[in-house]
Amino acid sequence: CEREGEIAGYAYAGVFKNRAAYRWAVETTVYVREDRKKMGIGRELYAALEKILSLQNILNLNACIACPEAEDPWLGRDSVQFHERLGYQFAGKFHQCGYKFGRWYHMVWMEKHLGNHPDNPPAVKTFDEIRGLVAEQYGIL
Repeated sequence: CEREGEIAGYAYAGVFKNRAAYRWAVETTVYVREDRKKMGIGRELYAALEKILSLQNILNLNACIACPEAEDPWLGRDSVQFHERLGYQFAGKFHQCGYKFGRWYHMVWMEKHLGNHPDNPPAVKTFDEIRGLVAEQYGIL
């Protein structure tokens, strides 16, 4: 996302697990510059990302989020609350798993389903296979 000629944030999805059984699941990430938070940018980025992932037949979105034991000056629960507002649900927690800002943080896993889970799901499409469709339907890229 670009605002006033500067990068305000970005979002992407990557492989959740590198095994065939998990090909319909991805790990999502969104970053918004500190001075651009609470302006709808994260929601906008995730909306575009979800459209693209749906076209690729992705069904499960998984977000791994650093989470403090208690509020501290460097990390709050804003990201967890943001994902909740987008429809993500708590899936699990790893204790004292991530180290940053000179301290240990928990890692919370949250998940969201983009669709039903049929017995024979359609094959996952590469981005190259849907690139034209993304540009045509959503005017992105």
